[in-house]
Amino acid sequence: MSDTIDGFKAMKDHKKALRDKYGVECPECKLNRPKACATILLPQQRCRVDGYRDPRPELTDEQWSAA
Repeated sequence: MSDTIDGFKAMKDHKKALRDKYGVECPECKLNRPKACATILLPQQRCRVDGYRDPRPELTDEQWSAA
């Protein structure tokens, strides 16, 4: 059981590192709700609130692994 928990924690840490390195704030969130925190989007990710899709190309395997 602890191996599964460790795996999920590692996935969560990797996702956080990806967002820190490659994430950008949703421009629609900043315009529509300036006082709220904007959604942090990875390339080609869609904002759940506004439906905005980040137009940047997807991360390569090297970028994904380097984070």
